Amino acid sequence: MFDIFTKDGFISFLYFLPALLISLSIHEFAHAYVAYKLGDKSQKALGRLTLDPFAHIDWTGFLAIALIGIGWGKPVMVDDRNFKNRQRDNMLVALAGPMSNLILAIVIVRLIKILMIFGIDQYIFVGSVGTILVNMIITAVSFNVIFAIFNMIPIPPFDGSKVLFYYLPYKWKGIMYKLEQYSFMILIILFVTKVHLLIINPIYSGIMWLLLKIIG
Repeated sequence: MFDIFTKDGFISFLYFLPALLISLSIHEFAHAYVAYKLGDKSQKALGRLTLDPFAHIDWTGFLAIALIGIGWGKPVMVDDRNFKNRQRDNMLVALAGPMSNLILAIVIVRLIKILMIFGIDQYIFVGSVGTILVNMIITAVSFNVIFAIFNMIPIPPFDGSKVLFYYLPYKWKGIMYKLEQYSFMILIILFVTKVHLLIINPIYSGIMWLLLKIIG
């Protein structure tokens, strides 16, 4: 959570802002692009085949992130009538968002590794400007990993629920439909009790450990 009404909180949010805009754009663009490639041509008409952050920001969700640390982007509305295999293709579209964030985190880490191999990092990450860049990069990697994990929680309306739905046996799919009716209540309980942290923290720590091993 950011206390943007204090100096330190506002500065922290500014560090976080580039990572937020990039991550949201990549995430929603990935949904739209995969849907488009699978046959949903409406994504182009809706203006979602772009990395422009303003095409993917839900301003209410953005404000919620600034004020309480939890929010959302503008969801990609999929018209799956042109999909060859609706269940499979909906799953692939849902999976594309979180995977794009994880891939972005890996790409950033690999770029840092390349800079270190050629010794360029010692010229870039120096002084006050270098400190700001380091903080922004760490924030970008961290946020993309958290964003990927968070969206893979297998509860509607998160992307993970659509991925899980595809792999569930047919007789259990009805449970997901019923669960969706109470999704908002379940989310409130998760966040109030902080049970979601028991899911996110171990996975986050494991992924960050692997990414740090890449840097060496």
